[in-house]
Amino acid sequence: MPDDTNQRRWNALQARLDADAAKRHAARMAVKEAADDKLRATIDEAVRAAVQGLLAGNAQLTESAPQPAPQVHAAEATPLHKLEPTDWLAHAGQYWTDRMPSKYRPMTMGEFLGSQDDGDGAA
Repeated sequence: MPDDTNQRRWNALQARLDADAAKRHAARMAVKEAADDKLRATIDEAVRAAVQGLLAGNAQLTESAPQPAPQVHAAEATPLHKLEPTDWLAHAGQYWTDRMPSKYRPMTMGEFLGSQDDGDGAA
């Protein structure tokens, strides 16, 4: 008899725990679905704005909008394999300057320490 009562209590406890877990799972899924719906709505709005901008001729709204062509330099008239090392460095520097705008980059700790004066008078 005592084993039967304990078993019923155990089964009732397990049923309550399972029901609580199901409620928590349903709440988590509702929050996840709400977040997914918000993300979908944001993406839809961004796509709608980009498409309307393209249709209106305002290509600046998109990242993939055609960029102005980089400037062609006189050094590019010479085939790259015939360039001297100094010309090659100048060409490579200009090439990336035209295509990748410089971004602000803070100094690294090594650069900062290297730029500091030792103060001992020795050069």
